[in-house]
Amino acid sequence: MSDVPDRLVAMQIGAVSFVDEGVDQTLDILADRGAVNALFLATPTWTRGTGGRQIPGHPIPDHGGQEYDLGWVGGNYATTHPQYYGNTVLGSAGQAPEHPDLDLLGEVIPKARERGMKSFAWMEESGGAKQLRTYPNFVKVLEVDAWGRPGRRPCFNNPDYRNWHLSFVEDYLQSYELDGLAWCSERPGPLNMLMQGTVDVAEVGCFCPHCRQFGRERGIDVDRAMRGYRELVEWNQRVGAGERPADGAFVTFWRILLNFPEVLAWQTLWTESQRQLYRDIYGVAKALSPAVQVGWHVYHNISFSPFYRADQDYAEMAKFSDFIKVVIYNNCAGPRFFTWVKSICGALFADADPEDVYPLMMKLLQLDEGSYDKLPQAGFTADYVRRETERAVAGVGGQSLIYPGIDIDIPVGVAKQRGLESPRDLGTKINWDDNEGDLTQCTRDSVRDAVLAAFAGGAEGVVLSRKYSEMVLDNLSGSGDALKSLAG
Repeated sequence: MSDVPDRLVAMQIGAVSFVDEGVDQTLDILADRGAVNALFLATPTWTRGTGGRQIPGHPIPDHGGQEYDLGWVGGNYATTHPQYYGNTVLGSAGQAPEHPDLDLLGEVIPKARERGMKSFAWMEESGGAKQLRTYPNFVKVLEVDAWGRPGRRPCFNNPDYRNWHLSFVEDYLQSYELDGLAWCSERPGPLNMLMQGTVDVAEVGCFCPHCRQFGRERGIDVDRAMRGYRELVEWNQRVGAGERPADGAFVTFWRILLNFPEVLAWQTLWTESQRQLYRDIYGVAKALSPAVQVGWHVYHNISFSPFYRADQDYAEMAKFSDFIKVVIYNNCAGPRFFTWVKSICGALFADADPEDVYPLMMKLLQLDEGSYDKLPQAGFTADYVRRETERAVAGVGGQSLIYPGIDIDIPVGVAKQRGLESPRDLGTKINWDDNEGDLTQCTRDSVRDAVLAAFAGGAEGVVLSRKYSEMVLDNLSGSGDALKSLAG
């Protein structure tokens, strides 16, 4: 195992921060204020949450560029080495148009090493990004919906898509002295999406030839699975439009499951397909560099959805993980969960009101936060960070390290300035809240408390999230305060 620090403090950071503030100055700020000793360098990424400056419409922090980078695209911010992309129709597509002369990994890793900082490639799948679908041949790797039509997101079982990501892994590890890889895929699978809110039909899959073959090998009746998903999509659309079946939304949903148990089997097949890509990435990385650390980002739904939580079995994940970065963003959790409960009350729990569902979710998820109506203003407590960390540590049973993601100024609510940029994806929203007005905000003390709570819960490290370019410097200092406190 690589010589990772006993208390890893990693910063998620995109290329634009080094361009705006300089590599040396940025690294000095991270070390001095946040006690940062590792970098999660965002490449590739097509997601606003990890790339570019502040999300347009939200307040720009007190450092870096003071204008929104409207029209930001994203992609690969390292130098592309085409020889590693030969076994995929996508080839070496994906070079980011921003900062074309910057090699993020080539320029930052040596200077980080001089300071004793570890460097990880922070690789985001960004499956919903519109930009991906503009690449030559990308439409050939899309999922297929329950009616047999190409969908909007790429399929994990498509060999060209899988090999494209494995090419990034090979390129990065052969070309740079990386200490690790952190791979991110914020997708919950078709059944989870149908239960937790109104969905876009193009995002419910996949029934491509590759998935159909895997389904048959598992003994699943593919045609019946497709029929079941067609009925569920129609149920989801009707309930989302305000219709209420005579027997109620939940009973009708459950009846579809009873009639088509293949639906559950297909959700498991989808999850296992995602997980197999994790295994492939892990195996390829270890074949190239046994010491490199390989881990995964588990997104915020792990705290909100008991159905998604059931899919994300820490004990199973630990078999192919050196570390797991669990999203435990306590400040934005309040607004996000407020919206998530409203959303599921437009689908699976449409027979009930959010005020009815919220206490049940608290019990099912073993959460203990304040009243539902105060969540957007109060956020979640630091103790939530401790409890979720303890649960993850217990789940992996000592077989993997746990690095909780710490919320530092992740934007909450709808942007005060709207319409500055067209939506990056028209599909089902992930990690969002639709709240307005005065909402919970991070402070230096709240960041300090969250970091201390993570270590109190047994974490071996933390990942300061989501990206440096949206953080207020004084709030970043809360991480440094925590580490000083722990050092005595």
